[in-house]
Amino acid sequence: MLDTRYIWGLAAISWCLMIAIATRLTIFTGSSTERMFTNPFLDAAVVNFFLRKSVHLAAFGLLAILCWMALRGASFRFIKAWALASGYGLIDEWHQSFMPERTALFTDVLINAAGAALALLAVWAALFFLRKRSKKRPFA
Repeated sequence: MLDTRYIWGLAAISWCLMIAIATRLTIFTGSSTERMFTNPFLDAAVVNFFLRKSVHLAAFGLLAILCWMALRGASFRFIKAWALASGYGLIDEWHQSFMPERTALFTDVLINAAGAALALLAVWAALFFLRKRSKKRPFA
């Protein structure tokens, strides 16, 4: 039987490939996505900014969780998962610096790392409360 760590590792690598492909697609550049939000009620640039940064948070948060799952049994699992996701966020921004229609921003690297940290914090909090709840005894 295949160890689930390999399955989660493959899922993390697949997600990295999906991020890399999305980075190369011009449909996901800032100017392209801003045109989608043009309307008379909201400033499209502001909506675009918050949506794009939210995608950074979510994409690298998911990557961190996939890495965390792949690292089952490893010491310093949360730190390693955060480092892998944040490191890939840095590599992704570096990759964007070579693309003429993209801009590589250090603030995006920080947002990627924050997304990874927030997702792992949510996992830790969920595990903490589940363990605390399972230790409670029913009333006699």
